[in-house]
Amino acid sequence: MKIDLNRSTQDTEAAKSTEAAQKVAEKRVARKSDLPGAAASDRVEVSSDAKLLAAALKATTEAQPVRADVVEAMKQKLAAGEIGKDSGRLADRIIDDLLKE
Repeated sequence: MKIDLNRSTQDTEAAKSTEAAQKVAEKRVARKSDLPGAAASDRVEVSSDAKLLAAALKATTEAQPVRADVVEAMKQKLAAGEIGKDSGRLADRIIDDLLKE
């Protein structure tokens, strides 16, 4: 059996060469990102769920503010039985409104 007393020196040299190679690679990446056309090759894909979420968030920010006076008036009419009696008519109007969009 042979005992290699230089093993720790070899491991240290290997670690140093790995660190040096990593530093060289980092420098190359940094130089490439400084090039004017480097970002043109980058690409991002957005999932359909993310697009849907973005559209929903945009719609909420662009929505009209709630008119509390109109809401309160409709609550009073609903409580008095003045509106909401004909569910079939309501369903037809909702469908018609959705088809317009």
